Amino acid sequence: MSGWATAAAVASAAVGVAGAMSSGKAAKDMAATEAELARRQAKRDKQIGAMQASQSREESKRTEATQRALLNERGGDAGTGSALLVQEELAEEGEFNARLIENNAAALASSSQAQAVLAQARGRNAARASTFRAGSALLSGASAVAKINTPKPPPKAGID
Repeated sequence: MSGWATAAAVASAAVGVAGAMSSGKAAKDMAATEAELARRQAKRDKQIGAMQASQSREESKRTEATQRALLNERGGDAGTGSALLVQEELAEEGEFNARLIENNAAALASSSQAQAVLAQARGRNAARASTFRAGSALLSGASAVAKINTPKPPPKAGID
């Protein structure tokens, strides 16, 4: 009877070890996928920010051109005095807005990159934890086999 019990205990330990290692690998693979998605999102955030900043600069240039055209249409001199100061202010504000967009995109990208780093760490931790679970399953199996194969002491004779 102990042969079957030993085999069952060994099989149970083997299944426990395999299950722990498999779940750890799956968690690590999932974390690696999350990290890759976060890296891609960071790249996309940067691209979107650059595109939006470019659009903002173009919008500012159109506004400046419209302002100059209106001023010239009314007979004003866009190259001197208050008109020149207003145009300079408008250009500075346009550039400020474009840089603000770039900065916000960089912050989003940084956040996505941090998520990638965290996902990788979760994957490494899951792999380590699965190794410990596998070791625990192995030790539990060895303990069960030892219990099964330890001879039972004979019953004590009663004192009459």
